[in-house]
Amino acid sequence: MLLALLCVGIFLVQLDVTVVNVALPDIRIDLGTTLAGQQWVVDGYMITLAALLLVCGALGDRIGHRRVVLAGLTVFGLASLGCGVAPTIELLVAARAIQGIGAALLLPGTLAVITDRYVDRAARARAVGIWAGAGALSLPSGPLLGGALVSGLGWRAVFLINLPIIAVGLPLAFRLIPQHQSARQGTRSPLRIGKDFVGANVTAGLMNLVGLGTVLVLTLYLQEHLGHNAFRAGLELIALFLPLSVLAPVSGRITARYGPRLPMTIGLVLGAAGSACLLIVHGGYRELIPVELGLGIGMGFLTAAVVNAAVASLPPDRAGFASGVNNTCRQAFGAIGIILYGAIVGRPAGMITGLHTLAYIGTSLWLVGLAITWLTVHPHAERASTDRVSRPEPLRP
Repeated sequence: MLLALLCVGIFLVQLDVTVVNVALPDIRIDLGTTLAGQQWVVDGYMITLAALLLVCGALGDRIGHRRVVLAGLTVFGLASLGCGVAPTIELLVAARAIQGIGAALLLPGTLAVITDRYVDRAARARAVGIWAGAGALSLPSGPLLGGALVSGLGWRAVFLINLPIIAVGLPLAFRLIPQHQSARQGTRSPLRIGKDFVGANVTAGLMNLVGLGTVLVLTLYLQEHLGHNAFRAGLELIALFLPLSVLAPVSGRITARYGPRLPMTIGLVLGAAGSACLLIVHGGYRELIPVELGLGIGMGFLTAAVVNAAVASLPPDRAGFASGVNNTCRQAFGAIGIILYGAIVGRPAGMITGLHTLAYIGTSLWLVGLAITWLTVHPHAERASTDRVSRPEPLRP
């Protein structure tokens, strides 16, 4: 039950990255805003989230991740209400920024609670896989759920749908999340950052740079080049999103048994193959399927393994900091990928030429990640005994 609750937390955070996109045209008409206003509805959330992840993760290490998760759910819920009733674009953007604060509290907090609750390396890896799968599930859910809500109930429902979920989740979180032990220790372990921590986070960043950048250009290709509507485009990306969601728990189990290097290697090789398949895209949807499958299966193997490698490389009482750094890298690199990939397909040479250029760039970046993985990530990512802190079992409800 606790793991399911934490998965709901990451699902909400990630869902609100994508679900709002299909509501932007209706927001523009209803609130009389411009393209800049539409962009700030997205960026107000994303910038705040990325800027505060590291701070919120470290805060949880200091005051306890239970408090941080409860605060995150509360702030996220109140801000969602503010978004849903906002009468002007200015108030909507402000509420989205506050929603980003709640998300920044939730995202590292949920992962840190998993680290605190599952002290066994194998059990933790499996739990991280399920958690990552829940986050990945939000990617296809965003455009599909958003399209249904906007069509049936209007754009405000995209934000108000969070309220009943949080109304159920907040009291459950209060009852189920145990007190965080490391916040009550008299001393904390010295923070020693090694190459495994750096390598795992750089690889996670490269994954999001290529992955999110590719999702953007494939969406533009389907909607602007092929003329498909948002709902149909969302369905046509299922070949990418479904493997990503399904395989994250599988990656967690593989990581638990063999360590993170094996699933990371599989994921990076398949991701490189998927990016290379952009070279065969010349004007139809079917040509995208190998690209989507390569990236979807590759990221499905990679996500849980790289998150676990990053968190496992630091002592347990630094779980919030580790999670904050990992998520900050993923968000920051992902934003760079969106800018880079969007700029390349937007050049005068045209979208098809841009996709072929991105085939070489994406494949190269996956291979860089593969080299970093083999040079830095320990096969089992086990903490050395000198890095461990003596701690009791976490309190159970």
